[in-house]
Amino acid sequence: MARLRVREPDTLTRVTEYVPEIVVFVEGIISNGFAYEAEGSVYFNTLAFDKSDGHDYAKLEPWSKNNRDLLEEGEGNHRRFCELSNY
Repeated sequence: MARLRVREPDTLTRVTEYVPEIVVFVEGIISNGFAYEAEGSVYFNTLAFDKSDGHDYAKLEPWSKNNRDLLEEGEGNHRRFCELSNY
């Protein structure tokens, strides 16, 4: 990181110190309709996000929008990964 001229952190935090705030944040995303719960996990709803005014999920990589190969290699295909890796 030093070669990239990235400064060392001056404060370290642990995610466990912010669990209540994270839960409230995720609940807000769900209540706004941009995420949903399924089988104990929370997933971001990219379609709902894209349909809302002023939002574009593929803003940083517009060429990747609706690319099925990328979607299938993402976390949405975690069950297939578990089947293949015997988890």
